[in-house]
Amino acid sequence: MASLEREAAEAAIGQVLQEHWQGAASSPPGLQAFAHDVYNLLVRGASDVQVERHLRAVERDDLHQPELGAQNLEPVLRSLRTIERSI
Repeated sequence: MASLEREAAEAAIGQVLQEHWQGAASSPPGLQAFAHDVYNLLVRGASDVQVERHLRAVERDDLHQPELGAQNLEPVLRSLRTIERSI
């Protein structure tokens, strides 16, 4: 499998996040920064728990949507791990 360049990987991560947060906003402000942060977590070998904690903090603190915490992040984590394998 070809290795994704950072920009392409961050775009793919951004797409996953946008799909997950679709109900929160059409395009959450700061989406590129969130994708960049998640990219950095993935390349540093962050665990699923670490990635989930980060996403929950974004939902609560940046998107001001703490109710999103009730959503299952398992599909998001699976998608992010698929992207990670291409990095």
